[in-house]
Amino acid sequence: MGRKPFSSIMRERAKLRKGIRLLLLALPLLCCGGVCWAIAITVTGNWADTIDASDLQGGPGSDLISTYESASNVGIVDISSTAGNWAMVVKKTDTNWHGNFHLYVKRTSDGSGSGTISGGTAYQEITDINQNFFSGNSDRNSINVQLELTGVSIQVPPTVYTTTIYYTVSDQ
Repeated sequence: MGRKPFSSIMRERAKLRKGIRLLLLALPLLCCGGVCWAIAITVTGNWADTIDASDLQGGPGSDLISTYESASNVGIVDISSTAGNWAMVVKKTDTNWHGNFHLYVKRTSDGSGSGTISGGTAYQEITDINQNFFSGNSDRNSINVQLELTGVSIQVPPTVYTTTIYYTVSDQ
């Protein structure tokens, strides 16, 4: 019964340690393989409107039309790389915004794709807090979005008013 030389034992341990190190490096990659992707969202569109004397309700001395509506496809939303059910929330961040203004959003189409989509077909106000907008499952493309602005009046000082709308989608 011969004993292995010390140098042979050390080489075997070194191989074992190397094997364990490789396994530990590979294990995190294997474990997160099912959750490494993220849902992708693309939103295209921009709404700008000039409100001037031609928007007076009854000519000089009258108030401005108080409500303005964008085209029904002012925003186009694509949602991809989904792994089942998802939900979208919406909020806005004002840059220069008047307190009289209220901005609303609604979904005007289902878009296309293999999954389903529901909710969001009635106007809802966009605030600075995430609000549920609509939900669905699987990938959906070309979902049309429409905006409405209320609260316009000659009492609001004339200037350029801007806000940014954030659409966020997450797994459910």
